[in-house]
Amino acid sequence: MQPNEYCRPDDRGLLRAAIRELAQQFRPAVLFGGMVSGKNLQLSDFLGTKTAALRNVSVPSGTGLGGRVVGRRQPCLVSDYIGSDRITHEYDGAVTNEGIRSLTAVPVLVQGEPRSVLYVGSREGIPLGERAMNGAMAVAAAIASELRIRDEVDRRVSVMNHVHAEPALAYDLNWLDEVRQAHAELRSLASIVKDVQLAQQLDGIGARLAPSPAGNMESPVRLAPRELDVLAQIALGCSYAETADRLSLKPVTVKSYLQNAMAKLSVHNRLEAVSAARRLGLLP
Repeated sequence: MQPNEYCRPDDRGLLRAAIRELAQQFRPAVLFGGMVSGKNLQLSDFLGTKTAALRNVSVPSGTGLGGRVVGRRQPCLVSDYIGSDRITHEYDGAVTNEGIRSLTAVPVLVQGEPRSVLYVGSREGIPLGERAMNGAMAVAAAIASELRIRDEVDRRVSVMNHVHAEPALAYDLNWLDEVRQAHAELRSLASIVKDVQLAQQLDGIGARLAPSPAGNMESPVRLAPRELDVLAQIALGCSYAETADRLSLKPVTVKSYLQNAMAKLSVHNRLEAVSAARRLGLLP
Protein backbone atom coordinates (compact mmCIF):
# COMPACT_ATOMS: atom_id res chain seq x y z
CA MET A 1 0.00 0.00 0.00
CA GLN A 2 1.28 3.49 -0.86
CA PRO A 3 2.01 5.69 2.21
CA ASN A 4 -0.76 8.13 1.23
CA GLU A 5 -3.22 5.53 -0.08
CA TYR A 6 -6.68 5.95 1.39
CA CYS A 7 -8.11 3.09 3.43
CA ARG A 8 -11.65 3.63 4.68
CA PRO A 9 -12.04 2.86 8.40
CA ASP A 10 -14.40 0.04 9.39
CA ASP A 11 -17.87 1.57 9.70
CA ARG A 12 -18.70 -0.90 12.46
CA GLY A 13 -16.30 1.04 14.64
CA LEU A 14 -18.81 3.90 14.66
CA LEU A 15 -21.53 1.50 15.77
CA ARG A 16 -19.43 0.17 18.65
CA ALA A 17 -18.54 3.70 19.78
CA ALA A 18 -22.22 4.69 19.67
CA ILE A 19 -23.22 1.73 21.84
CA ARG A 20 -20.56 2.66 24.40
CA GLU A 21 -21.78 6.26 24.41
CA LEU A 22 -25.39 5.20 24.96
CA ALA A 23 -24.25 2.96 27.81
CA GLN A 24 -23.11 6.10 29.64
CA GLN A 25 -26.56 7.64 29.25
CA PHE A 26 -28.78 4.67 30.07
CA ARG A 27 -27.89 2.36 32.95
CA PRO A 28 -28.80 -0.39 33.30
CA ALA A 29 -29.74 -1.04 29.71
CA VAL A 30 -29.42 -3.65 27.00
CA LEU A 31 -27.67 -2.09 24.03
CA PHE A 32 -27.03 -3.63 20.65
CA GLY A 33 -27.02 -2.90 16.95
CA GLY A 34 -25.97 -3.99 13.51
CA MET A 35 -25.21 -2.96 9.96
CA VAL A 36 -27.73 -3.01 7.13
CA SER A 37 -26.82 -4.78 3.91
CA GLY A 38 -29.42 -4.65 1.16
CA LYS A 39 -32.72 -5.24 2.94
CA ASN A 40 -31.29 -7.23 5.85
CA LEU A 41 -30.09 -6.04 9.25
CA GLN A 42 -27.35 -8.20 10.80
CA LEU A 43 -27.09 -7.86 14.58
CA SER A 44 -23.40 -7.82 15.46
CA ASP A 45 -22.48 -5.68 18.49
CA PHE A 46 -23.80 -5.94 22.04
CA LEU A 47 -23.37 -4.41 25.48
CA GLY A 48 -25.27 -5.46 28.59
CA THR A 49 -26.62 -8.71 27.19
CA LYS A 50 -26.64 -11.84 29.35
CA THR A 51 -27.16 -14.50 26.70
CA ALA A 52 -26.19 -15.21 23.10
CA ALA A 53 -29.83 -15.30 21.97
CA LEU A 54 -29.57 -12.20 19.78
CA ARG A 55 -26.07 -12.74 18.42
CA ASN A 56 -25.70 -12.93 14.65
CA VAL A 57 -29.47 -12.73 14.16
CA SER A 58 -30.37 -11.61 10.62
CA VAL A 59 -33.45 -9.39 10.48
CA PRO A 60 -35.11 -8.96 7.06
CA SER A 61 -36.86 -5.68 6.33
CA GLY A 62 -40.36 -5.56 7.80
CA THR A 63 -39.83 -8.22 10.48
CA GLY A 64 -39.64 -7.56 14.18
CA LEU A 65 -38.77 -4.13 15.54
CA GLY A 66 -35.50 -3.73 13.65
CA GLY A 67 -37.04 -4.82 10.37
CA ARG A 68 -39.86 -2.33 10.85
CA VAL A 69 -37.32 0.44 11.43
CA VAL A 70 -35.33 -0.55 8.32
CA GLY A 71 -38.43 -0.80 6.14
CA ARG A 72 -40.11 2.41 7.31
CA ARG A 73 -36.86 4.34 7.85
CA GLN A 74 -38.23 5.70 11.12
CA PRO A 75 -37.42 5.07 14.79
CA CYS A 76 -39.85 3.03 16.84
CA LEU A 77 -40.40 2.39 20.56
CA VAL A 78 -42.46 -0.45 22.03
CA SER A 79 -43.13 -0.40 25.77
CA ASP A 80 -44.19 -4.08 25.81
CA TYR A 81 -42.28 -5.99 23.14
CA ILE A 82 -44.08 -9.31 23.50
CA GLY A 83 -47.54 -7.75 23.63
CA SER A 84 -47.02 -5.10 20.93
CA ASP A 85 -49.29 -5.17 17.89
CA ARG A 86 -47.00 -2.75 16.00
CA ILE A 87 -44.42 -5.39 15.09
CA THR A 88 -44.20 -8.97 13.91
CA HIS A 89 -43.01 -11.51 16.46
CA GLU A 90 -40.43 -13.78 14.82
CA TYR A 91 -37.86 -12.89 17.50
CA ASP A 92 -39.97 -13.18 20.65
CA GLY A 93 -37.95 -16.17 21.84
CA ALA A 94 -34.60 -14.36 21.63
CA VAL A 95 -36.03 -11.22 23.26
CA THR A 96 -37.66 -13.24 26.05
CA ASN A 97 -34.44 -15.19 26.72
CA GLU A 98 -32.64 -11.88 27.14
CA GLY A 99 -35.35 -10.65 29.50
CA ILE A 100 -36.07 -7.50 27.48
CA ARG A 101 -39.48 -5.96 28.08
CA SER A 102 -39.23 -2.48 26.54
CA LEU A 103 -37.22 -1.73 23.41
CA THR A 104 -36.53 1.16 21.05
CA ALA A 105 -34.74 0.96 17.70
CA VAL A 106 -33.38 3.87 15.66
CA PRO A 107 -32.06 3.74 12.08
CA VAL A 108 -28.89 5.48 10.92
CA LEU A 109 -29.98 7.10 7.65
CA VAL A 110 -27.63 8.41 4.97
CA GLN A 111 -29.29 9.99 1.96
CA GLY A 112 -32.52 8.45 3.19
CA GLU A 113 -31.13 4.90 3.20
CA PRO A 114 -30.66 2.83 6.40
CA ARG A 115 -27.03 1.92 7.03
CA SER A 116 -27.30 0.54 10.56
CA VAL A 117 -29.70 0.31 13.50
CA LEU A 118 -29.20 1.09 17.20
CA TYR A 119 -31.27 -0.55 19.96
CA VAL A 120 -31.82 0.48 23.56
CA GLY A 121 -33.66 -2.07 25.69
CA SER A 122 -34.81 -2.35 29.29
CA ARG A 123 -35.48 -5.32 31.55
CA GLU A 124 -37.15 -3.09 34.13
CA GLY A 125 -40.88 -3.02 34.78
CA ILE A 126 -40.94 0.67 33.91
CA PRO A 127 -40.95 1.00 30.11
CA LEU A 128 -38.49 3.15 28.18
CA GLY A 129 -39.68 6.64 27.38
CA GLU A 130 -39.04 9.26 24.70
CA ARG A 131 -35.73 10.16 26.37
CA ALA A 132 -34.22 6.82 25.36
CA MET A 133 -35.38 7.15 21.76
CA ASN A 134 -34.24 10.78 21.52
CA GLY A 135 -30.84 9.88 22.93
CA ALA A 136 -30.42 7.09 20.39
CA MET A 137 -31.58 9.41 17.59
CA ALA A 138 -28.93 11.99 18.51
CA VAL A 139 -26.19 9.36 18.43
CA ALA A 140 -27.54 7.94 15.15
CA ALA A 141 -27.42 11.42 13.60
CA ALA A 142 -23.76 11.75 14.55
CA ILE A 143 -22.98 8.38 12.93
CA ALA A 144 -24.86 9.41 9.78
CA SER A 145 -22.83 12.63 9.56
CA GLU A 146 -19.54 10.73 9.75
CA LEU A 147 -20.72 8.19 7.16
CA ARG A 148 -21.65 11.00 4.75
CA ILE A 149 -18.12 12.36 5.09
CA ARG A 150 -16.61 8.94 4.43
CA ASP A 151 -18.84 8.43 1.39
CA GLU A 152 -17.77 11.78 -0.03
CA VAL A 153 -14.12 10.90 0.54
CA ASP A 154 -14.68 7.61 -1.33
CA ARG A 155 -16.25 9.52 -4.21
CA ARG A 156 -13.41 12.03 -4.40
CA VAL A 157 -10.72 9.37 -4.19
CA SER A 158 -12.47 7.50 -7.01
CA VAL A 159 -12.38 10.66 -9.13
CA MET A 160 -8.70 11.11 -8.35
CA ASN A 161 -7.85 7.51 -9.26
CA HIS A 162 -9.79 7.86 -12.51
CA VAL A 163 -7.88 11.01 -13.34
CA HIS A 164 -4.50 9.38 -12.69
CA ALA A 165 -5.54 6.42 -14.85
CA GLU A 166 -6.03 8.69 -17.88
CA PRO A 167 -2.91 10.88 -18.30
CA ALA A 168 -4.03 11.91 -21.77
CA LEU A 169 -6.50 14.25 -20.06
CA ALA A 170 -3.71 16.12 -18.27
CA TYR A 171 -4.25 19.35 -20.18
CA ASP A 172 -8.01 19.27 -20.28
CA LEU A 173 -9.35 22.27 -18.35
CA ASN A 174 -12.43 20.41 -17.13
CA TRP A 175 -10.14 17.75 -15.71
CA LEU A 176 -8.00 20.37 -14.01
CA ASP A 177 -11.05 22.06 -12.48
CA GLU A 178 -12.17 18.69 -11.12
CA VAL A 179 -8.75 18.05 -9.58
CA ARG A 180 -8.75 21.48 -7.95
CA GLN A 181 -12.27 20.95 -6.60
CA ALA A 182 -11.29 17.53 -5.24
CA HIS A 183 -8.16 18.97 -3.61
CA ALA A 184 -10.11 21.74 -1.88
CA GLU A 185 -12.87 19.40 -0.68
CA LEU A 186 -10.41 16.84 0.63
CA ARG A 187 -8.69 19.54 2.68
CA SER A 188 -12.06 20.74 3.91
CA LEU A 189 -13.06 17.21 4.95
CA ALA A 190 -9.70 16.68 6.66
CA SER A 191 -10.32 19.78 8.77
CA ILE A 192 -13.64 18.55 10.20
CA VAL A 193 -13.34 14.78 10.66
CA LYS A 194 -12.74 13.64 14.24
CA ASP A 195 -10.73 10.56 13.29
CA VAL A 196 -7.07 11.70 13.43
CA GLN A 197 -5.80 8.86 11.25
CA LEU A 198 -8.46 9.55 8.62
CA ALA A 199 -7.61 13.27 8.64
CA GLN A 200 -3.94 12.43 8.02
CA GLN A 201 -4.89 10.16 5.14
CA LEU A 202 -7.01 12.92 3.59
CA ASP A 203 -4.13 15.39 3.91
CA GLY A 204 -1.86 12.90 2.19
CA ILE A 205 -4.30 12.36 -0.66
CA GLY A 206 -4.71 16.12 -1.09
CA ALA A 207 -0.93 16.53 -1.23
CA ARG A 208 -0.75 13.99 -4.07
CA LEU A 209 -3.09 16.16 -6.13
CA ALA A 210 -0.75 19.16 -5.92
CA PRO A 211 1.94 19.13 -8.65
CA SER A 212 5.67 19.21 -8.01
CA PRO A 213 7.13 22.72 -8.35
CA ALA A 214 9.12 23.65 -11.42
CA GLY A 215 12.39 21.77 -11.59
CA ASN A 216 11.22 19.52 -8.74
CA MET A 217 12.85 21.96 -6.32
CA GLU A 218 11.47 21.96 -2.80
CA SER A 219 9.23 24.95 -2.19
CA PRO A 220 10.97 27.70 -0.15
CA VAL A 221 7.60 28.72 1.30
CA ARG A 222 5.96 26.87 4.17
CA LEU A 223 2.24 27.51 4.62
CA ALA A 224 0.49 26.34 7.77
CA PRO A 225 -2.20 23.68 7.13
CA ARG A 226 -5.01 26.14 7.86
CA GLU A 227 -3.46 28.76 5.55
CA LEU A 228 -3.37 26.17 2.77
CA ASP A 229 -6.95 25.11 3.57
CA VAL A 230 -8.14 28.69 3.16
CA LEU A 231 -6.10 29.28 0.00
CA ALA A 232 -7.49 26.10 -1.59
CA GLN A 233 -11.05 27.40 -1.11
CA ILE A 234 -10.17 30.90 -2.29
CA ALA A 235 -8.64 29.34 -5.42
CA LEU A 236 -12.12 28.00 -6.26
CA GLY A 237 -13.55 31.52 -6.10
CA CYS A 238 -15.11 31.20 -2.65
CA SER A 239 -15.78 34.33 -0.64
CA TYR A 240 -14.65 34.75 2.96
CA ALA A 241 -18.11 33.72 4.15
CA GLU A 242 -18.24 30.63 1.88
CA THR A 243 -14.73 29.61 2.91
CA ALA A 244 -15.61 30.06 6.57
CA ASP A 245 -18.70 27.87 6.15
CA ARG A 246 -16.76 25.10 4.41
CA LEU A 247 -14.00 25.07 7.02
CA SER A 248 -16.15 25.74 10.09
CA LEU A 249 -14.31 29.00 10.79
CA LYS A 250 -15.31 32.63 11.29
CA PRO A 251 -14.94 34.96 8.25
CA VAL A 252 -12.52 37.18 10.18
CA THR A 253 -10.37 34.11 10.90
CA VAL A 254 -10.38 33.19 7.22
CA LYS A 255 -9.21 36.70 6.35
CA SER A 256 -6.41 36.46 8.89
CA TYR A 257 -5.16 33.13 7.51
CA LEU A 258 -5.26 34.50 3.97
CA GLN A 259 -3.28 37.60 4.96
CA ASN A 260 -0.64 35.41 6.61
CA ALA A 261 -0.38 33.29 3.46
CA MET A 262 -0.07 36.40 1.26
CA ALA A 263 2.73 37.71 3.45
CA LYS A 264 4.64 34.43 3.24
CA LEU A 265 4.16 34.32 -0.54
CA SER A 266 5.19 38.00 -0.88
CA VAL A 267 2.07 38.94 -2.85
CA HIS A 268 -0.55 41.66 -2.51
CA ASN A 269 -3.90 40.12 -3.41
CA ARG A 270 -5.78 36.83 -3.55
CA LEU A 271 -5.22 36.19 -7.25
CA GLU A 272 -1.48 36.62 -6.85
CA ALA A 273 -1.53 34.34 -3.81
CA VAL A 274 -3.26 31.55 -5.72
CA SER A 275 -0.94 31.96 -8.69
CA ALA A 276 2.16 31.88 -6.49
CA ALA A 277 0.93 28.83 -4.58
CA ARG A 278 0.31 26.95 -7.82
CA ARG A 279 3.70 27.93 -9.17
CA LEU A 280 5.34 26.57 -6.02
CA GLY A 281 3.39 23.32 -6.21
CA LEU A 282 1.33 24.04 -3.08
CA LEU A 283 -1.95 23.95 -4.99
CA PRO A 284 -3.01 22.01 -8.12
